[in-house]
Amino acid sequence: MKKLEQPKKPDATQQRRLVLYVEDNDDNWSVAELRLSSVYRLLRAKNDREACTLLANHAAELYFVLMDVELQGSRLDGIALTKLLRGRLPADEIPEYARHVQVSNIPVIFVTAYHAAFGPAMQAAGGTLVVPKPVEFRQLIRALTSMHLSAINDK
Repeated sequence: MKKLEQPKKPDATQQRRLVLYVEDNDDNWSVAELRLSSVYRLLRAKNDREACTLLANHAAELYFVLMDVELQGSRLDGIALTKLLRGRLPADEIPEYARHVQVSNIPVIFVTAYHAAFGPAMQAAGGTLVVPKPVEFRQLIRALTSMHLSAINDK
């Protein structure tokens, strides 16, 4: 009697949604990785060049982007990267390495200690949410769940 093969279960890692965190600070990244890696598959970009490459290569798979505002050593800060994603960055301000990033409606969640100072600029750039640093991860996950449920209800 021939034994039937059991269908392979998808890898639990592959079932989790993909998230890009644009963060130049190693400590902030480490905390986010520790807190979010059990729920999401995480990618990290330390600067605008890495962010542009990851956005170009993974935009279709991304569930959301966590975006730090200030990115040391980058030509484009988090606000400019968000404008780029939304098609709102003037062409003469787009560096060559960012020209391959496609316009997208991927939710962008700004993560910053300067939320009061940058609030209007973040909203004008096309940000979805603003989360102050230090991040309260339970609050962030609740907000993401709410955002996800709203998107389902809008369909």
